[in-house]
Amino acid sequence: MLLLSVACCCGLPLWWFQPISSQYPASATLPDQIDSMRLRQDESSRTAAEELKSQVREANLLAEDTFAGIYSTSDGKRVTLFGSTGLRFSPESDAKAELDRLAGDYALKESVAVDTGVRGRHERCAVGRADGDSVVVCVSADHGSLTTGVFTRLSVDDSGRLLNDLRQRVVVPKS
Repeated sequence: MLLLSVACCCGLPLWWFQPISSQYPASATLPDQIDSMRLRQDESSRTAAEELKSQVREANLLAEDTFAGIYSTSDGKRVTLFGSTGLRFSPESDAKAELDRLAGDYALKESVAVDTGVRGRHERCAVGRADGDSVVVCVSADHGSLTTGVFTRLSVDDSGRLLNDLRQRVVVPKS
């Protein structure tokens, strides 16, 4: 009975707190190149990225940091990546709220959940339109960050996997 009491008293809070402690605090750095994608450095891309950072800051007033960048491949695929770092207590509802915030900008259809395989990280993707092109918008949120990717010429499944890969390279827990 004593072991059961200790397990319930100490084990459950530790189990609940583990994702928070492993995901927060976090920092984000956009590398110049990720696999075949290069960060676009032209004036219009930098201006668009700064505008995205400003929008993210307005939507997340308590964010510790914001980031945004536009990547492209030699075959014309484009990935826009933006988000924020900071403590989040409800990542699942934060991911849904971010898609709701972006629904008007991208004419998003119903979102679907994407399995991340990581406890405490929630991801959702939705199909939409931007500048006349079909896009997939995916949002990944955990207890230390919220990352959004806008993908051209990719399926929902491929976009979800790519956002998960990009997020792991861009957002890192601080030690």
